Amino acid sequence: MKKTIITILLTLILLSGCSNIEAESDKPNVIVTLFPQYDMVRAIAKDKVNLELLLPAGVEPHSYEPTPNTIIRINESDLFVYTSDIMETWISNLFTELNDQGPIVVNSSNGVELITHLEEEHSDEEDHDEEYDPHFWLDPLNAKIMAENITAGLIEMDPENADFYQANANIYLSELDKLDQEFIDLFNRVKLNKIIYGGHFAFGYLSNRFNIEILSPYTGYSPDAEPSVSSLAELINVMQENQIKVIFYEELVDPKIARTISEQTGANIEVLHGAHNLSLEEMAQGLTYFDVMRSNIEKLKVALNYE
Repeated sequence: MKKTIITILLTLILLSGCSNIEAESDKPNVIVTLFPQYDMVRAIAKDKVNLELLLPAGVEPHSYEPTPNTIIRINESDLFVYTSDIMETWISNLFTELNDQGPIVVNSSNGVELITHLEEEHSDEEDHDEEYDPHFWLDPLNAKIMAENITAGLIEMDPENADFYQANANIYLSELDKLDQEFIDLFNRVKLNKIIYGGHFAFGYLSNRFNIEILSPYTGYSPDAEPSVSSLAELINVMQENQIKVIFYEELVDPKIARTISEQTGANIEVLHGAHNLSLEEMAQGLTYFDVMRSNIEKLKVALNYE
């Protein structure tokens, strides 16, 4: 039913052949779905474009669905950047009827090797798209691929400013290299190799790359999942046996599970920020992707006994 409604809307948009949104200037309009792309376009394109983050500040993105007005705005933009078919599950419906009539579209996960979680629990005959971890931008090496894809999209959209975009992209990529070295240093010098995360599994790429165990009472990535009593009890036992003093929770979500575990163990609770989106306060502060990630590093140093 949802697909049918979106298809009808898109057909009406294409038949209308007119714009319902007036640009504030003659600059190209760029729309992105998540904060990492927003930060990258902001740094690479600077004032050359009108930039819009699809998610309002403070909105948790996993259950987001576009409104009819959003569909129109995307269709009328010059460049649309989304995370992946796994993160934005509504993308396939959105572009079924657009063909070449809409914006240049950048799938920022192109070239990223997506990983899965607990896939051995499922049979080979079943299709479980939700097993794929969509949070690839939390590994700086994958963030570099994302930035390169975005740069290519900006240059395709506005070739006259290609040198400008590429020069800024080179600076951003260099900063990502520095961030990556900070993560290498972090995980080379910690005593503990277990991160206790009282939220939905989000840091699989760092876990996979640096051989760090991330323990969560949740399974998979679904925002609708709820942890079992047995999984909570098991996590509390691990914390007590390993004398773990910090439990993390995800941004923009009530940390009720982390609080429950904290009450049972005496552990401190801290945000480990997945950088999907920023709160109103964080957005007002002008935080960048690098601010968020370096804050995570400092918190992990405490939690994992960095030497």
